[in-house]
Amino acid sequence: MPKLAFVPAQAEHAAIVADLHTTSWQSAYRGLLPDRYLDKEAAAERLQHWKSRLVDGKDGPFEVLIAVLDDKPVGFVCLQPEADPAFGVYLDNLHVMPSVQGVGLGKQLLAWAAQRAREGWPNKPLFLYVLEDNAEARAFYRSVGGIESAPFPDAMPGGVTLATRRVSWPDVPALVARLKR
Repeated sequence: MPKLAFVPAQAEHAAIVADLHTTSWQSAYRGLLPDRYLDKEAAAERLQHWKSRLVDGKDGPFEVLIAVLDDKPVGFVCLQPEADPAFGVYLDNLHVMPSVQGVGLGKQLLAWAAQRAREGWPNKPLFLYVLEDNAEARAFYRSVGGIESAPFPDAMPGGVTLATRRVSWPDVPALVARLKR
């Protein structure tokens, strides 16, 4: 029987989180971000990004949880409660490796984030940003009650600007209950 564990990320996990982030982007964003960026630049850029966060404390405070299946990291989620208080608690990243998508891991990571938001920042909405053309992610967020904003342009790594939507859950306790079903 597979063994699933959740590990709070620490400084020593920066390379693991960066690798998960890169692999996820290479799968989900192929055709959206330039191939040159995904294949030649993303790994180094994501490693620098996560080192600056997990080692240097940049962009904090934040909480990162890594999903580990049979001792192999397979996903992660990152909350930034103070990134944009006007919209609530920011769910900055939610990534699941392609090899384990469709088994409920994304839902479990979202449930953790919603529960943490409910406990740590009561009465604040939870929100994230999703690319307009990331149909699979958008469908998942809508299926758990996410409310989408109108699309807006967003500068992305790789030198491109893409249509993005903010997805929010104004009633986080209702989201927690929905994800427990």
